[in-house]
Amino acid sequence: MKRASLRFRDSVIILLALFMTSSAADLSGRYTAQWKSNGGGGDGAFRMNLDPGAAGAWKLDVTFTFGGTDVKTITREVKVDQSKLEAAYEFDLMGNVLRSRIKGELKGNAIEGTYQTTSTDGAPVDEGVWNATRAK
Repeated sequence: MKRASLRFRDSVIILLALFMTSSAADLSGRYTAQWKSNGGGGDGAFRMNLDPGAAGAWKLDVTFTFGGTDVKTITREVKVDQSKLEAAYEFDLMGNVLRSRIKGELKGNAIEGTYQTTSTDGAPVDEGVWNATRAK
Protein backbone atom coordinates (compact mmCIF):
# COMPACT_ATOMS: atom_id res chain seq x y z
CA MET A 1 0.00 0.00 0.00
CA LYS A 2 2.84 2.40 0.83
CA ARG A 3 4.39 1.87 -2.58
CA ALA A 4 1.13 2.73 -4.41
CA SER A 5 0.62 5.84 -2.25
CA LEU A 6 4.17 6.95 -2.90
CA ARG A 7 3.77 6.56 -6.64
CA PHE A 8 0.48 8.44 -6.62
CA ARG A 9 1.96 11.27 -4.52
CA ASP A 10 5.04 11.46 -6.75
CA SER A 11 2.84 11.52 -9.86
CA VAL A 12 0.75 14.36 -8.44
CA ILE A 13 3.88 16.37 -7.56
CA ILE A 14 5.34 15.85 -11.04
CA LEU A 15 2.06 16.83 -12.72
CA LEU A 16 1.77 19.97 -10.60
CA ALA A 17 5.36 20.94 -11.38
CA LEU A 18 4.78 20.43 -15.11
CA PHE A 19 1.54 22.42 -14.99
CA MET A 20 3.18 25.32 -13.15
CA THR A 21 6.15 25.34 -15.51
CA SER A 22 4.04 25.17 -18.66
CA SER A 23 1.63 27.86 -17.44
CA ALA A 24 4.43 30.33 -16.75
CA ALA A 25 6.26 29.41 -19.96
CA ASP A 26 3.15 30.39 -21.96
CA LEU A 27 4.12 34.05 -21.43
CA SER A 28 7.56 33.73 -22.99
CA GLY A 29 8.08 35.12 -26.45
CA ARG A 30 8.36 38.21 -28.59
CA TYR A 31 5.49 40.65 -28.62
CA THR A 32 4.49 43.68 -30.66
CA ALA A 33 2.36 46.10 -28.74
CA GLN A 34 0.66 49.45 -28.43
CA TRP A 35 0.49 51.78 -25.44
CA LYS A 36 -1.94 54.63 -24.85
CA SER A 37 -1.92 57.31 -22.18
CA ASN A 38 -5.10 57.82 -20.15
CA GLY A 39 -4.35 61.53 -19.80
CA GLY A 40 -3.46 62.60 -23.32
CA GLY A 41 0.27 61.93 -22.85
CA GLY A 42 0.41 60.21 -26.21
CA ASP A 43 0.51 56.74 -27.60
CA GLY A 44 2.87 54.57 -29.54
CA ALA A 45 4.25 51.16 -30.30
CA PHE A 46 6.52 48.98 -28.23
CA ARG A 47 8.34 45.71 -28.55
CA MET A 48 8.72 43.29 -25.69
CA ASN A 49 10.81 40.12 -25.42
CA LEU A 50 10.11 37.93 -22.40
CA ASP A 51 12.27 34.88 -21.82
CA PRO A 52 12.63 32.47 -18.90
CA GLY A 53 16.11 32.53 -17.42
CA ALA A 54 18.09 30.43 -15.01
CA ALA A 55 16.71 29.46 -11.59
CA GLY A 56 13.22 30.79 -12.28
CA ALA A 57 14.35 34.33 -13.12
CA TRP A 58 12.86 36.04 -16.18
CA LYS A 59 14.49 38.38 -18.67
CA LEU A 60 12.51 41.25 -20.17
CA ASP A 61 13.58 43.64 -22.91
CA VAL A 62 11.31 46.58 -23.75
CA THR A 63 11.73 49.25 -26.41
CA PHE A 64 8.94 51.75 -27.05
CA THR A 65 8.34 54.69 -29.35
CA PHE A 66 7.67 58.20 -28.17
CA GLY A 67 7.22 60.97 -30.72
CA GLY A 68 8.44 58.64 -33.45
CA THR A 69 11.72 57.86 -31.66
CA ASP A 70 12.71 54.48 -30.20
CA VAL A 71 13.35 54.60 -26.45
CA LYS A 72 15.37 51.77 -24.90
CA THR A 73 14.74 50.71 -21.33
CA ILE A 74 16.69 49.09 -18.50
CA THR A 75 14.68 46.38 -16.75
CA ARG A 76 14.83 46.55 -12.94
CA GLU A 77 12.29 43.89 -11.97
CA VAL A 78 10.32 41.07 -13.61
CA LYS A 79 7.71 38.85 -11.97
CA VAL A 80 5.79 36.15 -13.80
CA ASP A 81 3.03 34.30 -12.00
CA GLN A 82 1.38 31.84 -14.37
CA SER A 83 -0.55 34.12 -16.76
CA LYS A 84 0.37 37.43 -15.06
CA LEU A 85 3.32 39.73 -15.69
CA GLU A 86 4.55 42.56 -13.51
CA ALA A 87 7.72 44.47 -14.34
CA ALA A 88 9.53 47.74 -13.75
CA TYR A 89 12.01 49.48 -16.03
CA GLU A 90 13.78 52.82 -16.34
CA PHE A 91 14.48 54.98 -19.37
CA ASP A 92 15.77 58.38 -20.36
CA LEU A 93 13.22 60.61 -22.07
CA MET A 94 14.50 63.98 -23.22
CA GLY A 95 17.10 64.10 -20.43
CA ASN A 96 14.74 62.89 -17.70
CA VAL A 97 15.17 59.48 -16.07
CA LEU A 98 11.72 57.95 -15.62
CA ARG A 99 10.41 54.66 -14.25
CA SER A 100 7.50 52.64 -15.55
CA ARG A 101 5.74 49.77 -13.83
CA ILE A 102 3.65 47.52 -16.03
CA LYS A 103 1.10 44.90 -15.08
CA GLY A 104 -0.56 42.58 -17.54
CA GLU A 105 -2.32 39.28 -17.99
CA LEU A 106 -2.22 36.79 -20.84
CA LYS A 107 -5.61 36.36 -22.49
CA GLY A 108 -5.43 33.95 -25.39
CA ASN A 109 -2.44 35.00 -27.48
CA ALA A 110 -2.31 38.58 -26.17
CA ILE A 111 -1.30 40.35 -22.98
CA GLU A 112 -3.45 43.26 -21.82
CA GLY A 113 -2.36 45.57 -19.05
CA THR A 114 -1.77 48.93 -17.46
CA TYR A 115 1.28 51.08 -16.84
CA GLN A 116 2.26 53.84 -14.45
CA THR A 117 5.23 56.11 -15.07
CA THR A 118 6.88 58.20 -12.35
CA SER A 119 9.94 60.39 -11.98
CA THR A 120 12.86 58.99 -9.97
CA ASP A 121 11.50 60.75 -6.86
CA GLY A 122 8.14 58.97 -7.30
CA ALA A 123 6.09 61.87 -8.66
CA PRO A 124 3.40 60.70 -11.12
CA VAL A 125 4.14 61.41 -14.78
CA ASP A 126 1.71 59.30 -16.82
CA GLU A 127 -0.48 56.22 -16.74
CA GLY A 128 -2.38 54.25 -19.29
CA VAL A 129 -3.08 50.93 -20.94
CA TRP A 130 -1.20 48.61 -23.26
CA ASN A 131 -1.84 45.47 -25.23
CA ALA A 132 0.62 43.11 -26.82
CA THR A 133 0.25 40.25 -29.27
CA ARG A 134 2.74 37.49 -29.81
CA ALA A 135 4.89 38.18 -32.86
CA LYS A 136 4.73 35.53 -35.55
